[in-house]
Amino acid sequence: YSLSWAMAEGLSDEKLQQLVDSYRGSQSDTSESDYDARIYANRSLSMDRITYIGFDMDYTLVAYKSPEYEQLAYEFAVERLVSIGYPKELASIKYDPTFSVRGLFFDKVYGNLLKCDPYGNILSCFHGFNCCSTQKIRALYPNKYIQPLDHRIEILYTLFNLPETFLLAVLVDFFDNQPEYKKIEDGPDKDKGVKCGDVEISYWMIQQDVRRTVDWIHNEGKLKERTLQNLEKYVNRDKRLPKMLHQLRQTGKKVFLATNSGYEYTMRLLRYMLEFPELDEPGLGPLQWKSYFDYLITDANKPLFFTEGSMLREVDEDTHSLKLGVFTGVLQPGQVYSGGSSDAFCKYTGANGKQILYVGDHIFGDVIKAKKEQAWRTFLVLPELTDETLVWESIKALYQRLQNLEYILSVMYRCNTGAQLVPNAKLPNIESIRKAIKEIVLKMEESYPRRLGSLLRCGSQLTYFANQVSRYADLYGSSCLCLMNYTPNHLFTAPHQLMAHEMPSQEKTNTSPEPRSGGGIHYPMMRKNMSTTRAMSIANHDVDEEDGPGAGVATSAL
Repeated sequence: YSLSWAMAEGLSDEKLQQLVDSYRGSQSDTSESDYDARIYANRSLSMDRITYIGFDMDYTLVAYKSPEYEQLAYEFAVERLVSIGYPKELASIKYDPTFSVRGLFFDKVYGNLLKCDPYGNILSCFHGFNCCSTQKIRALYPNKYIQPLDHRIEILYTLFNLPETFLLAVLVDFFDNQPEYKKIEDGPDKDKGVKCGDVEISYWMIQQDVRRTVDWIHNEGKLKERTLQNLEKYVNRDKRLPKMLHQLRQTGKKVFLATNSGYEYTMRLLRYMLEFPELDEPGLGPLQWKSYFDYLITDANKPLFFTEGSMLREVDEDTHSLKLGVFTGVLQPGQVYSGGSSDAFCKYTGANGKQILYVGDHIFGDVIKAKKEQAWRTFLVLPELTDETLVWESIKALYQRLQNLEYILSVMYRCNTGAQLVPNAKLPNIESIRKAIKEIVLKMEESYPRRLGSLLRCGSQLTYFANQVSRYADLYGSSCLCLMNYTPNHLFTAPHQLMAHEMPSQEKTNTSPEPRSGGGIHYPMMRKNMSTTRAMSIANHDVDEEDGPGAGVATSAL
């Protein structure tokens, strides 16, 4: 009624503001349970224009239990490393689920885990489990900067990388602290590994061994076998999943699966996830797992799937092997296919990129490539988002104080137009403000459940991972099940973005503790007794005169 009235009367500024205020006032406060249900938009997306919705399987449709699944992967990786010659003592080191966050850089040259901003500036640095001092960081990385796309950098993007991240820290710490191994302290390999007699072990070699080991346990090892043997222990089963898929198909959407997992693993997992005898109700549809999808693709080999792809072949479901020859016909509902490409999928279904919403958890393999190569619309699943949002709600006051301190710091450096420059010796003492800023950043990072802090920010600066989410994920939420809470024609609207030169006029009236930039990550627990090592991680953030106000504590644009 209000909208009709506004259109009939004409949308004057005053009436438009009244209408907006009336709707905002009718919105109740968001409860903690709502955070799991919400989807956030980086770019506006109208669901009535989406005709195909695709899903990844692992960590998207299938949510593995944490930390049980990561611990299993870690134990198998250690077992494999020991079998190829690594010290048996590694088996006694237990997996710590509170250490890792994804999105970190591993520097294969110096063996460091780096948390960086969107441009490669280093926010914190860990060597093993020890935080590097400011002096050490500057000695290894001039200007505290690393090129993210350098071949020496391995970006640990995914939830599968959590045990890998911890294992890298374990190995670096182990070899650095074994009496028989000495750090290389001179020559061209200084700080690049350890030495025992005539044998050198470089951090680059350690990373390569770990990467090959992780690939092995996923592709040839016992991880999948053990998972299938005890699905209740390692997989979260949710009756809402078949209901969501059925609901999407009932509203006219074409639902497809595109997973890197092989047919047998996919079949057994999705039988467990989707076939609920107790859900055999009128209107729900058949219980057979394939009936929830219009198209099924296994062994998709993403991200290659979004570029040149591979041969598209049919799967023989009786023998679990691939049928002879390349498939070139129209994709048939109920038939399982292997390989292929996004181009082939669009060709054989008649879909185009803007009609497709792809849902996955892998920021690179599922989201970046789908967006850059094919212009598909994308939905990133971020299970960590619930904790991130709860913590953000609890530290908004700290963030507001941080912004205020950074603003005061900038004011203290300003000169009136036409005034004489003040000699450096007479500049106001800003050390107390810098100290306060550093303490607030420390408190903010300590509030997050992981020892390495937030996945998405450090103080007022977004991380490299958060920037990737902002750039390439049209939508993001804590689970694919969030789609159940929106109508099939819902319009997801993204906040308007302001550039730095457009912000000053807004500062005069903005009293909200929310971030002032329009796009990107949106935050709608406090964790006590954090470790000393973690506290030092933030305490050692650098604040140098040469960097200007607030340097080293990730100041925001003012």
